Amino acid sequence: MALLGFYEDDEYLPEYGTIVIRQRHPTESLPNTLLHELATNALFGTVATAGDGWLHLQADDAFQTVRLEAHDVAPPLEPAEWEDVVELPFHSGSGVVAVDTLTGCDSDALLHLATRGFFRVRVARRAADGGEEGDVWSVWFWPVSGQPLPPCWLKRTRAAVQNPNSGWEQVLGRSVFEVLWSLTGRGPTGPDGWLDEPLPEPTESLRSACAQLGVALPTIRRGTTELLSAAGLLLDRDDGGYRLAENPPLVTDVVRLPTELARKIEADALRSRYIRLASDLTCVAAWQNPARVDGLAELLNIPGEEVEPLLRYAVSDELVRRDGDEITA
Repeated sequence: MALLGFYEDDEYLPEYGTIVIRQRHPTESLPNTLLHELATNALFGTVATAGDGWLHLQADDAFQTVRLEAHDVAPPLEPAEWEDVVELPFHSGSGVVAVDTLTGCDSDALLHLATRGFFRVRVARRAADGGEEGDVWSVWFWPVSGQPLPPCWLKRTRAAVQNPNSGWEQVLGRSVFEVLWSLTGRGPTGPDGWLDEPLPEPTESLRSACAQLGVALPTIRRGTTELLSAAGLLLDRDDGGYRLAENPPLVTDVVRLPTELARKIEADALRSRYIRLASDLTCVAAWQNPARVDGLAELLNIPGEEVEPLLRYAVSDELVRRDGDEITA
């Protein structure tokens, strides 16, 4: 076992929350075009996704530490050192990769993988030490022969299934939500007297929500607190301040809405819950082409009961096609 080379960047700034690694100077590509970068609409995975000459890591907009390593065989793994770990197939027609950006930067800092063809790539993530911003990422490449093994998420600490978008902003309006963000420290506090300024003319959906919740229609920003509390969005703190509810109820579970609006909000809630995990699913489907449904829970490292709702969403959003017990991207 040998380390063949490495590259490290401790101040990588992602574009659109995505760390990008791409091959340089490819001499060939795979006939499976679903593995080409941006070939599908599945863009944002839970940890990482990979294909023919590309690798996307799901980060945030803070500076990140990214280390790439080339090995001749699989290096040892200490799972306790990392919060999230995934192993993915990767193909390079050149055997040369570089840290890049989503829109492309043609970096000269290259990592030579010593050969061309198929690789296994392991991506591991943990929070940065000592209160520093961002995360620390290690990315190990090693060559493989034969049919590549499918993507496999080995360890998760961040939730694969997200909390759904509650839909309240579409009903109450942005002006009411600006107060919510301000009171809970998620947005600017505004100048002196800002909370006593009048709200815009209320929409019909705001009037209806207030009537159904049994609260007065607010006329100034400060008056929205009763409404936000009744909706389950705003909670009291022990020190007299407010905090944002971590998992507020869906608006469609609390108030009656026009049919078309309710359908849109429920579709948005489903999408926000599964969109990142659906990218992982699409990566599995594209590499296996087709993938078996009965192995998805283990590969994705999710509870078995989440598989069918995930598949329903991915099919409805035309990310995968299902044919009995198999799916294709």
